[in-house]
Amino acid sequence: MTDHSDSRENWDELKDAIVGLGERSIRKSYYPELRAKIRDLDEQRIFFRSTLYSIPDGVVVMDATGHIKQANPALCRMFGYNPEELVGQPPAILYEDQRGPFRHDDFPTIWSRRFRRKDGSSFLGETMANDIRDDQGKLLGTLELIRDLSQQLKVIRQQRQLEEQLRQSQKMAAIGTLAGGIAHDFNNLLAAILGYAELALLKLPSNVALQREIRQILKAGGKASELVNQILSFSRKETTKRILLQPGILLKEAIKLLRGTIPTTVSIREQIAATDQVILANPTQLHQVVMNLCTNAFHAVGEHGGEIVLSLESVKKAMPETQVEREWIRISVSDNGCGIDAAHLERIFEPYFTTKPSGKGTGMGRLAVVHGIVESHDGRIEVESTRGQGTSVRVYFPVVAGIETPQVQTGEQSLVGGSESILVVDDEQMVADYLKGFLEQLGYRITVCNDGNSALATFERNPQGYDLVITDQTMPGKTGFEMARTMLALRPDLPIILCSGYSSALSPERVTRAGIREFLMKPVSPHDLTPVIRSVLNAR
Repeated sequence: MTDHSDSRENWDELKDAIVGLGERSIRKSYYPELRAKIRDLDEQRIFFRSTLYSIPDGVVVMDATGHIKQANPALCRMFGYNPEELVGQPPAILYEDQRGPFRHDDFPTIWSRRFRRKDGSSFLGETMANDIRDDQGKLLGTLELIRDLSQQLKVIRQQRQLEEQLRQSQKMAAIGTLAGGIAHDFNNLLAAILGYAELALLKLPSNVALQREIRQILKAGGKASELVNQILSFSRKETTKRILLQPGILLKEAIKLLRGTIPTTVSIREQIAATDQVILANPTQLHQVVMNLCTNAFHAVGEHGGEIVLSLESVKKAMPETQVEREWIRISVSDNGCGIDAAHLERIFEPYFTTKPSGKGTGMGRLAVVHGIVESHDGRIEVESTRGQGTSVRVYFPVVAGIETPQVQTGEQSLVGGSESILVVDDEQMVADYLKGFLEQLGYRITVCNDGNSALATFERNPQGYDLVITDQTMPGKTGFEMARTMLALRPDLPIILCSGYSSALSPERVTRAGIREFLMKPVSPHDLTPVIRSVLNAR
């Protein structure tokens, strides 16, 4: 008789064995495929991680809750964090503020925002974000790409600065051309004004009251001539001449001019020490230095009130680069205005640097002009400034030792004339008439022509009939230089004096090589022209 309980137990054991065998068989049959799947997943994970790590821009991945889940090495280097420090943090840790993207002036077509590094410093960056979703559209997180634009911004600003410098250079070239034209026409007018004033002065008896008024005309004309020279110097078309001078006199003249141009709410205090020491400088450029510094001080003080202190003193000082003590004339301009930020002090001498908003000041900075003039005079410049308290600019010019101050001649020079025949060529009838009247009064025989062609025709009819030719440079038809070369080809020993209101094409060296005896810049004073005429005639 069979025991059914034992049969059931045996069946259960057999069933479990069969099921276990089936499961083991299934696992064994699927194992290679499963292992291949795992290997593919590992390769994909390594590929995507390598891809993420190789991206040169910063990449940060946020989960669905908005917290940082992963960041690539480029982002960690960009912000100065370790990857572990970022995981779990909100993305706000990377932003300087929460206002979101904005359009930066230097990147008008790109969305930008400011980011904050671990050390607290900030930088401008470009940001692009995109959602991460599954096949059903469920939001899994966000990926944001961040690009540091600091270097690009630097390059763009340098490029814009170069473009601005190019525009300024083109403006300067245009100013130079304009200055040349103005100088020629204006100097011709000045030559006539000063010439007729000199002529009237010569005709007046001594001790006549009218002489005082005429001398004032001559003085004003001389100032106008200096103004033309300053324009030419500013446009870099003419080399400035330096003389020995006592700067205290010039400073007092500048203060008189400043008092008439600066509002009465701004006081000007002068502290000019008496000294007989002299410097070698160009008076016009020195005047420009003082005016530029005082104008800067006025802008710092503002129209609402303040004080400017202009001082001059003689000091002994050793400059850092030489450590050799020597004597200097120090000119200081101080104000109690807004001052200069410490970050800007190193850039104040850059030609096109300005802290003023657009429309409030462009072009070459005054301090850059001052620095250029001072350096060209072998001087030094120092600036001290405190924000909200004021600025002091000290300019040093080297004292010229062992040379006496040139004495101004007060007496009239005697005008020596003669009986020689002179051909005067000038297209300005007023200048030609003045020269004719003045030289005839000194005994010379004068023939006048108003252009180069007629002068050549007159000369060719009688080449030996003239002892001297005085000609202007810029004339219609033929320039004075061209006319002079033609005359010298006919008569090489002919003395010629060439005058010019302005000419960028001529230099004293070129004129001398052509055989022309003298080259004078208009306006020419009779007291300067007379000895030159006599010198040229006597040297024949």
